[in-house]
Amino acid sequence: HEVRLIAYGETDVEGFFDALSEAVSRYVGTTRMSGVIKEYRNSQGKIIAFAHEIRKGETIRGQWFYGDEESAKSYVWFHSVQDLVKRAIDAEGVNMVDLGPSGSDAFSDLKARYGFESVEDWPAVADYTGPFWYEGEPYEVRGNVQSRLLE
Repeated sequence: HEVRLIAYGETDVEGFFDALSEAVSRYVGTTRMSGVIKEYRNSQGKIIAFAHEIRKGETIRGQWFYGDEESAKSYVWFHSVQDLVKRAIDAEGVNMVDLGPSGSDAFSDLKARYGFESVEDWPAVADYTGPFWYEGEPYEVRGNVQSRLLE
């Protein structure tokens, strides 16, 4: 995966390390969590964005990360959301799609424009009780190890 750093200039050492810390934290956090990473690449094969999707209980949650400002203009977020909602409709036992935190009022407004309600207390409307799922199968979490449930 690629890491993009934002600093305010060549002499902004603190900003550089803050950006590096944030990027590494997101990468480590995402790769250590349950779920699936879906990468989006441009025609040259460069990763322009990725979606981190987690199914737990009756809810599928998708979180979205663009690689840079130029990639954000590709609008692949719309494809990702459409695909996530379609798979949620097709999946047995799923009744809610959580698009993750908005991070800004503008992004909340964008979600609302396409019919997604902004909800402060997600556990009140989304059922996260039950197992995590991976590749269409429920997994039981035991400590830091996930093991497939046997029927």
